[in-house]
Amino acid sequence: MKKKTNSVLAVFRALLSACILIGSLLSCSFFGIPSYELTVTIKDGVQGTPENGQHSYKDLTEIQCAYTAVNNLHTVEVVYEGNRVVGDSSFILYTNAALEARLVDIRDTWTITFAYDDTTTASIKFTVTFSGNDILTGTFSDDRGYSGTWDGTSNKITMTYGNWETYVLTGTLFSMSGTWSNGSVTGTWSASRT
Repeated sequence: MKKKTNSVLAVFRALLSACILIGSLLSCSFFGIPSYELTVTIKDGVQGTPENGQHSYKDLTEIQCAYTAVNNLHTVEVVYEGNRVVGDSSFILYTNAALEARLVDIRDTWTITFAYDDTTTASIKFTVTFSGNDILTGTFSDDRGYSGTWDGTSNKITMTYGNWETYVLTGTLFSMSGTWSNGSVTGTWSASRT
């Protein structure tokens, strides 16, 4: 009889423990869809959605970003978890995350890879430093001693050398890549922030 009582008590304890565990899991939404926080920071000169602040979304929600520059001469970039994307983009939220919408500012040091359309000429790399009083225009100099002016309005970049023959680089400001020409000689270029 004592064995039966011990078995009943053991079963009762096991059931009680299971009920307490399941109850606590249910109270913390363990079996529901989790929610995550998206912290949004919108810098000066940018407008759009999601708005500044902290937002809660269900797991695997597709977040639509729609950011534009207040001044249409500027270009917007969104930094989501360390990755740059354009102002009009989307992503799937599956963890707490941060997003920053800001204007593209290239004033910094960049490494340019310069390739010739004539494949017999080897590509070259050099470092360029962009400077200026604002984020739309300024001057640049490279580590070879050449320099010139740059213009970065409306998501287009133009670099015009003043002392390196007639080299002109044009392209997309956001991607910092495009084509170049020096008279009839042409090629492509791309840049990465150093």
